[in-house]
Amino acid sequence: MDRLQFFTPVRISRGQESPAEEIYSVAEAMGFLRKWPIGRRGPVYQRAVNCCSAALAGRM
Repeated sequence: MDRLQFFTPVRISRGQESPAEEIYSVAEAMGFLRKWPIGRRGPVYQRAVNCCSAALAGRM
């Protein structure tokens, strides 16, 4: 298993009208976050991006 792959996929939805997506790795999570609506990018979003970026850079 790749060290940046999740043991269990994470299910995330962009909103009530959107179906949940399964995220299997840090790279997929980063791709999901890049598509996140700009108007909904708050402190939690920024922390998620920071964590994914650190993991991809090998700092985590």
